[in-house]
Amino acid sequence: MSRILGPAIHQAYVYPDFDAALKRFQAGGIGPCFVMESTGNAGIYRGEEHPLSMSVAFFYTGDSCIELISPHGEQQSAYGEFLKRNPHGGLHHIAYVSEDFEQTLATMEAEGKPLQIVQEFRNPSTGETIEIYCEPVGMDNPILFQFVRPGMFDSWFDAMHEAAANWDGADPIRDARPLLAAAMAGDTGKPA
Repeated sequence: MSRILGPAIHQAYVYPDFDAALKRFQAGGIGPCFVMESTGNAGIYRGEEHPLSMSVAFFYTGDSCIELISPHGEQQSAYGEFLKRNPHGGLHHIAYVSEDFEQTLATMEAEGKPLQIVQEFRNPSTGETIEIYCEPVGMDNPILFQFVRPGMFDSWFDAMHEAAANWDGADPIRDARPLLAAAMAGDTGKPA
């Protein structure tokens, strides 16, 4: 656990070949894997808005959540930038919850660990920034920090965690969208 940021909620790996990355993680019997193909929206990357399309997968192993990301094609994004520096892929970011992004950045600055925002995503309905990716100032090829608002996807992550805890090996690759939709609607999928 970070003494400054608290517990990480997941770690994310970016790879150029999504299917090969899935196979690597599944080789250890980790599952089920929750996949979203061709997801994305506009992101603000280094101050400019750019469209974004990617494939994403989530796994749980115990209490650890692992995210896999593969951007589609050449794009201006934190993911594309990472793959230019690391063409084989690898650990891209570690995610934390932040109640207040500005306060989190100020705290890191006060600790002598200044961060700069690389990419941010906004709620398309409200325009509110809902997650940011930051890099340590002055570091070459850093592992990024992702900060997300609390509560936004908690029930979705809880449902994936529960599915992994009770997994019998069946259905190793699952579409994440129905589970996400149910979680956002408040339906945990548990019988009443």
